[in-house]
Amino acid sequence: MEAVQSKFAGMSNHLGIFKEPRGLIRIFQVIFAILAIATACNGRSSVALNVGGVTNAVTTTWSYPYKLANTQVIRTSDRVVLSSISTGNDPESAAEFFVFTGSTSLILSLAFILLYVFMHEQYINKDLYPVIDFTITMIWTIFWIAGSSAWAQAVTSIRTQTAWENIRQRSGLCQTTPCSYSVSGNYANIIVSVIFGYLNFILWAGSTWFIFKETRFFKGRTLPQQPQPQPHTYSDMGSPTMPQPSYIRSPGQ
Repeated sequence: MEAVQSKFAGMSNHLGIFKEPRGLIRIFQVIFAILAIATACNGRSSVALNVGGVTNAVTTTWSYPYKLANTQVIRTSDRVVLSSISTGNDPESAAEFFVFTGSTSLILSLAFILLYVFMHEQYINKDLYPVIDFTITMIWTIFWIAGSSAWAQAVTSIRTQTAWENIRQRSGLCQTTPCSYSVSGNYANIIVSVIFGYLNFILWAGSTWFIFKETRFFKGRTLPQQPQPQPHTYSDMGSPTMPQPSYIRSPGQ
């Protein structure tokens, strides 16, 4: 019983890491990774056109992973596929890489939180753990800036290719028949996901400094230098600090 109590007491002491930037930022990384993934994957939307007075005569719907080349433009009256939204420049790869970065970041942040709490002593006393922490954090910082930038361009591409004017041209029904849009696409979620992506980059980039301070590379530079003893030379023989020999005259001399 005492061993269990001491174990929980030690763990409660280690929870103080969340009062420090290194632990607190990890919690924010978990939260913002979830938000980035949720908003990027919840970008389902659609466009509908009125053709010749027929409401919603042409429709198309897209969702994650945004394979626009495989997304069909359909005539609703007989469910005939008129075309696809796009024939190239598919944002699928950028969307999948962004979600991959968010998912792995979530897992890594949770893993490091558990490491900070349950392996605190090993983390502090062994140089390997902080170095691994710092290296992984640097790699995923690069992933976040690359993924967020690519996803931002992909969101612009999605908005352009799913605009009602492009759908009107792709349908092939509006050359001689007047068309107007009935339902326009909603891009709020994927736009917000880009913002969360860059916020995740800021969090991961900021945490690198606090993790670097735990590595031997930083601690080795900040250790106090011990003064080295200077050897005595012959020039010190007459200095005031050099002890002078005492001569005692013996009787009869």
